[in-house]
Amino acid sequence: MQHDLKFALLVTAAVFAVILGFGITAVMTA
Repeated sequence: MQHDLKFALLVTAAVFAVILGFGITAVMTA
């Protein structure tokens, strides 16, 4: 249970990092 929660948190953090990085790139190139 706790392992699944940690994995879900890791996936969420990874997705957030990708979206944030894409947003920063879009702003920098704009």
